[in-house]
This record gives sequence, C-alpha cells and structure tokens, in this order.
Amino acid sequence: MDFVSHMTLQTTAMTVALGLSLLSPAQVADRASGAVVVSRQGTIRVTHATAYVVRDQRNARQTSTELLLSDVPVDPTIIRASLNPHMEAINVEPLKDRNYVLLWVTADGSVSMNATFSKTMTQFIDDTTGGLNVTWTTRSASRLEGRVVTRTPVKTMDGTTYTVDITFGVDVPPAPAGTALPAGGGDAGRALQKLIDAANAKNWTGIRAALSPGALKTFDKSYNSPAENAEDAADLLKAWLPVDKMKIVGGQLQGDVAILDVEGEMFPGQASLSLARMVKVGATWLFDQAARAGMLK
Repeated sequence: MDFVSHMTLQTTAMTVALGLSLLSPAQVADRASGAVVVSRQGTIRVTHATAYVVRDQRNARQTSTELLLSDVPVDPTIIRASLNPHMEAINVEPLKDRNYVLLWVTADGSVSMNATFSKTMTQFIDDTTGGLNVTWTTRSASRLEGRVVTRTPVKTMDGTTYTVDITFGVDVPPAPAGTALPAGGGDAGRALQKLIDAANAKNWTGIRAALSPGALKTFDKSYNSPAENAEDAADLLKAWLPVDKMKIVGGQLQGDVAILDVEGEMFPGQASLSLARMVKVGATWLFDQAARAGMLK
C-alpha cells in the first residue's frame, strides 16, 4: 500500500512537471487566485493573469499597467502588440462570454478595479482611494506581486454587496525599443498630416495613396463610389483621431514603424490623445492604424 501511494505521488509529480514544462516561462510566472463575490450576481473566480502597459485613461500622456485576471489562460502576445491593448484584451476569443477582473496599477502603487459579469455587462468599479486595500510583495518595473482586498463588504446604491480578495503575480513587459520622435513626428508625421488634409478635402485619390495595404482593406469598399469611400474615410479618421486642433506632439520610431502621439479635441473643449501607427513601405510612410488613448488633463 505504501509502495502504491509512493508511486502515485511520483506519477502525479511527473505529470505536474511535464505540464509546467509545456508552458512558457511567462505563463508559469503569471498567476492569480481568489475571487470577487457579489451578492446578486455571483462569483468571479480568477486563476490566470497577464499584464500589459496601457495609457492612463484620465491622463493619456502617462501609462499604467493593466492586469487581466480570469479563469482561462490568455496569450498576451497580440494584446501587447496592439495600439489599444485594453480593447484587444477584453475582446480576445478565450474571454468571450466569460467574467473577468481588470486591475490598473499606477506608478505610485495605487490600484483601480473593474470586475465585469459578461452576460449582463454589469461592472463593479472600485479603487484604493475607496473600498480596496492593496498589499505589495513585489512592485518593480518588471514584476508585480500583491493582494487586493476589500476592507469590509462594499454596498452599492441598489443594495448589492460585494467583497474582493485577489492575489496575483505577473511579469510586466519591457517598453518597446525605439527612438523618440520630435514634435511633428518627422517624415511619418508629415505623411499623417497629408492623409488628414486629403480626408478633409474628401479627396479619395489622396486618401487611397496615403494608406498601407492593411488599412486599404478597411477603407476601400468595392460597393462604394469614390466619393462615398472618401466620406467614410473622413468619418473613420475623426472617430479615431482628434482632428480638431490636431497636433502631432512626438512618438516613437521602431524600425519601419512609427507610433505617433496625436493630441487635439475629440469633443469641443475636451483635449484627448490618440495613437497613430505609420509603416514605411519602400521610401514612403503610410497610415496603418489609429486608436484613442485617453483624455488629457
């Protein structure tokens, strides 16, 4: 009996070791446990974590680290490469119809939370200036380990109560290697401005010539006339970029890719920042993608 038990334990240990060996080092290092328990909604249990850097929604000139916590593993590769990692993360296929928790960690160690029940899109939002406490085990540029808990059960305006007790450990990806671009964005910035000028003039020929092959698939609709394509392109660019009072304030050059910081007014009186990805094809810079980054203080 002792021999069988010993062999069983040995086999179990080998199975666990084999399972761990099939995971990447980052997947082994990234972990979460605990739950958000809501009286009228149920429980969001978390077992997996991944981290990526996002722009601070309240002041997009700054960044914070966003943690995606769920009960399924998520490959962070595509998320981290996206212009808008937050939107990419909450729309990844493994997370479809699943509940999840987002944590945002700022440079001073404060934490904000959004716990989302996907079926009803009910969200519970809190932070460490409100009902949450955070205890840090490790807080560095490359690693975050800590525990977030509610001080006491939190009661919402409709009488729902919730508690939070989540522990996590995640590696934080390094910033992409690149060279800072000057105000105006250099040649890539001039190419973006040329596109905006063509869009404002509803010049489809000019718009088309300023788009990368990937962007052209989005903008060039075969069922539209050139005038309709120009109109749609102008509307799309206004949805992504603050074209009113627009100013390219800089960005980063990463080989044949330039990520431009574009500031302006997305709404009258409200300054915002968007990111525009430009790609170099031959000797020409072309517009590839854009996304809103957040508001500006």
